[in-house]
Amino acid sequence: MLLPGPWAQGTADLAAWPPGTLGPDDEARFRRYAEALAFWQGEQWSERARRGETRLVFNYARTLVRKVASYVFPAPVSFSVPAEPDEPAVREAANRAERLLAGVSATLDLPALDVPLCIDAAVLGDIAIKVTWDSGRGQPRVVPVDPATLVARWAPDDPRRMQRVIQAYGLTGAQTRELFPDTIPGRTTLDAERVYPVVETWTASRWRVSIAGQTIHDLPNPYGWIPYVIGANDPRPLGFWGQSDLTDLYDVCRELNRRMTVLSRVMELSGAPIAVLENVDGSEGITVGPGAKWELPEGAKAYLLDLLGGRGVQLHVDYINLLYRTLHDLSETPRTAFGDSGRDLSGAALEVEIQPLVQKVGRKRRMWDSLYARRNALLLDLLERFGGHDLRGLRRTVALWPGVLPSDTESEVRNAVALVGGGILSRRTAIANLGNIDPDAELARIAEEGPVAPSPTLPRSRERE
Repeated sequence: MLLPGPWAQGTADLAAWPPGTLGPDDEARFRRYAEALAFWQGEQWSERARRGETRLVFNYARTLVRKVASYVFPAPVSFSVPAEPDEPAVREAANRAERLLAGVSATLDLPALDVPLCIDAAVLGDIAIKVTWDSGRGQPRVVPVDPATLVARWAPDDPRRMQRVIQAYGLTGAQTRELFPDTIPGRTTLDAERVYPVVETWTASRWRVSIAGQTIHDLPNPYGWIPYVIGANDPRPLGFWGQSDLTDLYDVCRELNRRMTVLSRVMELSGAPIAVLENVDGSEGITVGPGAKWELPEGAKAYLLDLLGGRGVQLHVDYINLLYRTLHDLSETPRTAFGDSGRDLSGAALEVEIQPLVQKVGRKRRMWDSLYARRNALLLDLLERFGGHDLRGLRRTVALWPGVLPSDTESEVRNAVALVGGGILSRRTAIANLGNIDPDAELARIAEEGPVAPSPTLPRSRERE
């Protein structure tokens, strides 16, 4: 029985790792994950609060990350399988592969994972999924994996070629018996509620599992490849792991919280004015309120401290606006992305203003192109080897992304018609680009229906209506 992906897993404690497994870089990476996750959850003050102190936290970091994710995935992604070589049998296998991928995606609800994983990649800097075969259900299984449970090793001359992955996670005794029924029988002494450390070691040739330090599996890899797909957010050219998008936002978010807290205190005190007395020995009997009367000795002065005068508050507001602009610049997410540019702009000017976000989304989609290519190749391999589908060895897929910005479907159709009519684009590619998951079947239906009489052309102004 092939192992389905582990469930009920959590971040492994450092003590659960086998001796010598973790290096200094791995421990530093785990600390970065913990810091980024805490910041994402609102722990954005670097110093401890004083007794009775009120602090404000405006979690712009969370909002900006979610906003970018919504632009990366405004709609689900579809996939095309190129038929290489272009022969009838291969084309039919490519169509079959596209349908199978679409069916697996719908069955496993994979689009529902995209946005949360995109957010995780931006927060932590890394994401991981595990692709295995569920022999009980006769279908692939795709599950997200906490990157804080993974240690990877790669080729010394190529950081993109993974050679070994070790995963450490925790399972209770009951979960362990359910996940490994053949190895951990019911009579084995395991506390049903106690959590035991589980360590999996995968290479292309071997699969090893140990529970509580005891090896229970050391077998040939049933897949012939490592079943983990790791996505690195904005990695260094010579690095394997990625970087968090929050790294550049830590300081500006903390300073914004401090300045907003100070301004809040000023506004609060301005609503309860401070009485200043000069040349007075004591303040007994002095009360501030409507109709209050004070009797002061000769030469004494009394006045209310005006915290809002002298442009003091305006300086705070100007500084906060500067921080606000810095936040948008560092996150590459202009205010226009939130539907408010602050001024009237033409369509072309709006596109130029939001161009930094479009470029950032393009960078993120390149990471996802690589992740999708690897994930789909593993899925197609499982479907052909264990699912019994003849796919002619096809493994390469191309992701068909929706537009980053809101677009007019009618204009996309016009462009597709013009490209096909000019011999620049094939009808199959045009249909696929418009979101159809089975272009060949659609072309066959078009051929069966026969030629269609052209509809009268309407003026553009009427068509927009």
